[in-house]
Amino acid sequence: SLVLLARQYLANNYTSEFATTAATSIPCDNLRTLWTPSAQSEFTSMLQKCANWALVVSSNNQSAEQKDFGNLDECPFSQFMPTVVDDLFPASYPPTVRYTSSFYATKKSGSILERMYEDAESKKYDGSDGNPLSGVYDTTESDFYDFYSDSIVGRDMSLAVGSAGVTVVAMIIHTKSPFLTLMGLFQIILSFPLAYFVYYFIAGLV
Repeated sequence: SLVLLARQYLANNYTSEFATTAATSIPCDNLRTLWTPSAQSEFTSMLQKCANWALVVSSNNQSAEQKDFGNLDECPFSQFMPTVVDDLFPASYPPTVRYTSSFYATKKSGSILERMYEDAESKKYDGSDGNPLSGVYDTTESDFYDFYSDSIVGRDMSLAVGSAGVTVVAMIIHTKSPFLTLMGLFQIILSFPLAYFVYYFIAGLV
């Protein structure tokens, strides 16, 4: 996470007292004292260097050994991940991180992941006050998004079934013919493959 990188930077450059201590074990009061404007400026500069390094490494599908980095300095953070900053960070002035991602080790258990999703939806995790940051949670494999999609599909399907029921009743009353009603419902069902074809193959929206 971005906070962990800041902790590592301060531990390695400003805290001889904690030189042999894990960055996560340094008391928050000490970190707050060390997080001076000078330290913030130096850390931001190093973060920009790492972001630019990551952009070069990820371009043209080449490995780091095949790249021509020119005068670009290598990223000093061994655990740097591009997702700690957003795509506009390298070019922003002044340097501003609008979105950042943090990864935590979690057990791959369906029940645990579902409970984590429910906790995130019920705002049990810290999401700040939305100014200037707002927390968004998910796993590295987008499990929360899958849970959300499943819930949306289930809700939409219930609406579709209810709509079909209302349509059947209305057509029965209007036509007084079960055959015409079934044919009308069949035509509605046949519209779904056509709509999918247009959205997916022509508009590219799915």
